[in-house]
Amino acid sequence: MATFSARHGDAPRRGVVQGSSGVAAVPFWQTLAVGVVTALFGIVVLAWPGETLRVLGALVGLWLVVAGVMRVAAALAEQQGMGRRLLIGVVGAAMVVGGVACLRNVATGVMVLAFIVGLAWLLTGISEIGVGLMAHGRLRTWLVTVGVVSLVAGLVFVLWPGASLTAIVLLTGVSALVIGCVEVAFAFIMRRDAAALA
Repeated sequence: MATFSARHGDAPRRGVVQGSSGVAAVPFWQTLAVGVVTALFGIVVLAWPGETLRVLGALVGLWLVVAGVMRVAAALAEQQGMGRRLLIGVVGAAMVVGGVACLRNVATGVMVLAFIVGLAWLLTGISEIGVGLMAHGRLRTWLVTVGVVSLVAGLVFVLWPGASLTAIVLLTGVSALVIGCVEVAFAFIMRRDAAALA
């Protein structure tokens, strides 16, 4: 997930990746951190395929809380674009609420847990696409791509209510790993582009 706040002609801020179009900026540390946390979550889930629903719920809860807090922090640190800040902040807050629900054992069934994970991906996808449409050039392409992948992952969870626990584990792990790796790649590519323009 990325946030944007620079205008054409603005000097790049430290730790912020400037889009090639000069219209958007991406906090490298935040984009990289969210990607790493998401990818690690996917790896942990896939490494414990025989885990119980309670353990999976706890892992999902921790991931949602950490990723949600990072998004809220990014929204608060954003200097411009109230619409973007609001979108990122609302999605982050919703993820924190979903994470707390999982940690408080609200997700006592496979269907409930699948719905929470699916909703998290859907909200993330909507946020990425919304912010991406406000960007330009390569930045827009990457954000919309991440958003579409997230939306597809969310729809799979929501539209497959009868999935078994094993299927939920695999879907959760694979989707988190793929989306996390894409976000990490996005962070480094945009940083490289910014260095090339410097």
